[in-house]
Amino acid sequence: MQKEEVYRVYVTDCLKVIAENTAKFGGGNVLKSRYYDLIQPQKEKVPEKTSEEIISDIRKTLAKIRGEENG
Repeated sequence: MQKEEVYRVYVTDCLKVIAENTAKFGGGNVLKSRYYDLIQPQKEKVPEKTSEEIISDIRKTLAKIRGEENG
């Protein structure tokens, strides 16, 4: 079963490259995602910071942009 999946990913990646090269030549559009991304969706990253920490960082950055020393 795993060999079949690896083969499918390999073949679809090759076909994607061929399609991208053809699209570049002909001026067409290409797909952004890979077959692998569709069958194995990436897990959502959980933010490592709390919302308060993110807000504080944004306020500090904005204060620096405005030229203030202490945000």
